[in-house]
Amino acid sequence: MQEAKVWRRLGEGRLPALLVLAACFLAGGLLGTLAAGGASGRGAEGLDAYLSAFLAQARSGGLRAPSLLAQVWTVVRWPGLVVLLGFSAVGLVGIPVAFGVRGFLLSFSIASFVRVYGGAGGLLAALLFGTSGILSVPVLFVLGVQGLGASRALAVRLLEERRRMLPYDKGYWFRCGLSAGCLAFCVLLEWAAVPSLVSGAAGLLRIP
Repeated sequence: MQEAKVWRRLGEGRLPALLVLAACFLAGGLLGTLAAGGASGRGAEGLDAYLSAFLAQARSGGLRAPSLLAQVWTVVRWPGLVVLLGFSAVGLVGIPVAFGVRGFLLSFSIASFVRVYGGAGGLLAALLFGTSGILSVPVLFVLGVQGLGASRALAVRLLEERRRMLPYDKGYWFRCGLSAGCLAFCVLLEWAAVPSLVSGAAGLLRIP
């Protein structure tokens, strides 16, 4: 099948890009976890107060999804940034940095819940960030790997100062389109399901 051939081509010669992005994402995640665990003083108090207010709102059933436009921005901003960087040689640096920052913010958010509420907080974080993250994070890696490869091709084209075939073939746009469909489904999940799931879990879990 044509689709299987396209996805098979994604793995050909792109393992280094995947390893670089995975390392940046994991490094950012480690730093985020350390930052959440090491919070102290006013920072820790502010974090505890924020999460306590969030939990109280969830338990009361007052947790509401943001506007659809805000939800789209929340889901699409990182993949969109990666796609834009993939159209420039700047993406050679910008895409790994974006992965590091994304890993930091995601792990900091999850680790903050665990730090304050223990295992129950981990479950809440899984519902809050993992319901759509199970799709959006792999999509980010698909777009990041092909974007980093495209940025590299553009950089080589500039350095050699001669015309080379641009890396934006049918497979590139097919993966972008399929990723867009997955992200649209993530927006739907975040908007329609996540508030109810988190509110229900917050009401059932024994969290002081």
